[in-house]
Amino acid sequence: MFGTLFLKECKQILKSMVYYIYVAVFVIFLSTQLGGDLVDRIEKPLPDQESYGRISSHEPSMVMEKILAELMQETYRNSYATYPMGFYKEVRLNQQELDDVIKIIEDSSGKSWEELMEAMEEHFETYDQSAMEGAMAAQMEYSVPARESLSYEAFGANMEKVCEIVGAGSSYRKEVIAGGVSVPMSYEQALEEYEALCEKDRITGAVSRLFCDYAGIILAVLPIFLGVTRCLRDKRAQASQVVYAHEASAACIIGSRYLANVCMASLPVLITSFVMQMPYQYHAATMGISPDYLAFLKYCLVWLLPELMIVLAVSFFFTELTESVISIFIQVFWAMASLMGGSMLAGDFSLKLVARWNTLGRTGEFWSQRQQLFLNRGFYFLLSFVCLILTVIVYEKKRREGETLYGKVFKSRK
Repeated sequence: MFGTLFLKECKQILKSMVYYIYVAVFVIFLSTQLGGDLVDRIEKPLPDQESYGRISSHEPSMVMEKILAELMQETYRNSYATYPMGFYKEVRLNQQELDDVIKIIEDSSGKSWEELMEAMEEHFETYDQSAMEGAMAAQMEYSVPARESLSYEAFGANMEKVCEIVGAGSSYRKEVIAGGVSVPMSYEQALEEYEALCEKDRITGAVSRLFCDYAGIILAVLPIFLGVTRCLRDKRAQASQVVYAHEASAACIIGSRYLANVCMASLPVLITSFVMQMPYQYHAATMGISPDYLAFLKYCLVWLLPELMIVLAVSFFFTELTESVISIFIQVFWAMASLMGGSMLAGDFSLKLVARWNTLGRTGEFWSQRQQLFLNRGFYFLLSFVCLILTVIVYEKKRREGETLYGKVFKSRK
């Protein structure tokens, strides 16, 4: 019975225009985001290169000087970027609040505001900021050293005071500071990263991570339309009474629908990932590296499948509960909050719906954090089953009692 219903659901999905729109939007989004050639970013670093890229640093002195540099610039402009509830909000302080922040900067740096202003102006004057490269270089190289006697704990306490003044969601939160800061990479660090990319990731692993980063953004919303469409199909066709009277159990009906949607929604993800990985399999072979041919499958199953499952489970539950499209608005808000609430684009998985790793490489750092990713994805994998069970309960109640949130529909025959 379950297998028959599952195959029937798959065929129904293939007849749905919404499914082909889902496939088209997904493929177009990924092809535009990952359409460029990444091969030139997979080259062995050479001594005396002008730049080796950037790396995340957690060294206390480096963290303090970069955070102070950002605070210095935002205070100079009196414009603080905050993300309360995951959405951007500019904060401007009154003069008293501004003076309080300046005192914190002076205490942390051991220099007066006038000295810091002069040093900042001298730094930016040495760069040609009329060009994008010069402006970016000036920004990345600017730093404000902390005073020697300032401990990391005291620095953290000062930043907490800044948070109290600026408000929720600022860049000076404890969790943001704990994520480290971006600093220029040395030749030795670049060489170590390259070797990890070749030995641990075997090239294709890093490409698959980048694919999952972008795919996770669109999959945080797109599958909701498949779920809503399926759950409302019987209502639109006025076939609810026939379906409710079906001899199959509620768990069998909902389970087959859900599994069919998960499988059909996953299919274009796997195919697209495999196709996009193929050039890098060849490139790895030309470098004398044995690529991980199954990297696309492993990363999609671990990284993207739990996200897809929870999005569909949420759509099933709220659509069956309310018989409306409210789950679309709930999911869009959740996805936006997850994206905007992230303190960094690589790591900081915690329990965010959209797991980010928007970089090619940083292999050693990823492997040190992958346990967090496993916990994150495991949580959503289990949560999807909880939502599915609740959906079955709601569906069974509607079958037996003939009631929905909006009133009586009918009484099914026993």
